[in-house]
Amino acid sequence: MRSMLGRRLWHVSTGLCIVAAAWLLPKTTFLLSLGAVTFLFLAFELVRLRASSVNRWFCWHFGSLLRQEEVSHLTTSSYVLIAALVAYLAFGRDIAVLSVCFLAVGDVAAGIVGWHMGRTKLLGKALEGDLACLVSCLATGFLLHYVGLNVGLVTIAAGALGATIGQAVSGPVDDNLTLPLLAGVAMAVVPP
Repeated sequence: MRSMLGRRLWHVSTGLCIVAAAWLLPKTTFLLSLGAVTFLFLAFELVRLRASSVNRWFCWHFGSLLRQEEVSHLTTSSYVLIAALVAYLAFGRDIAVLSVCFLAVGDVAAGIVGWHMGRTKLLGKALEGDLACLVSCLATGFLLHYVGLNVGLVTIAAGALGATIGQAVSGPVDDNLTLPLLAGVAMAVVPP
């Protein structure tokens, strides 16, 4: 339980740190920084997965934040960084901010509620978790709208629905990639 809480806190804090940096830094500085961090992290991941001594060191220090499959595959953080970079390059700041916030908050809400209260399975995941994702994304989006994010309420609702679908569908692609990207696409195609 303690490691699950640590993972969830890491997930939220990583996403919100990316959002804060996007909000505070000039666009070019932010994109160059996010691109560099993503590249360096992925390079380390490739080294880690090919060099058992590096992987053992990594697992020793960060094992409490890893799922079992992440010991021999890319970590969730890799997908978060890739999704954030693609979102900021493809959708512009405001939609990307929402997409990454939806990932940080919605995916965690889905995981916690699905784990503790999930009874009804739909597409391989708990329907209760999916609903928690939708509600938390709507709440986050509406809150950001009212504090000054320039995205309309209908667009936010479309993004929250896209995020929920991205989180809910089990498949070969990690939901940390599908959730923010489907949210961004949904918001980009809805008229402002």
